Amino acid sequence: MKTIPIYDATKPISCTIANAEIPGRIDLVERMRANLLAIERSEHGMLLRFPNRPDTEADLHRFAVDEKRCCEFWGFDIQEHGDDVILRWDAPPAASGLVDQLLGYFRGEQPLTAISGLL
Repeated sequence: MKTIPIYDATKPISCTIANAEIPGRIDLVERMRANLLAIERSEHGMLLRFPNRPDTEADLHRFAVDEKRCCEFWGFDIQEHGDDVILRWDAPPAASGLVDQLLGYFRGEQPLTAISGLL
């Protein structure tokens, strides 16, 4: 089934995170990767599957809100599916390379610091 994109292609592909927020965001993303059950490339970005636990779901909601605030081009949706919770993370076509780098990070193929343009 074809999905409707939830990213904002009118926003610049840039990150405005404050330097003071970076360590906390890195910790949050590292927790997300540690809890990740599965990841797949989707038509507009990626789908990340996590265990449906209150702490994990709280992390995902906090991540989506904080990340959207500094990287307005992303699109996020969080849905519960039985024992799992799915983070849909969409990006405009201009950020496709960044999505590929993120997939490599979440799959354990590269460190977060290797991703250019993220923080």
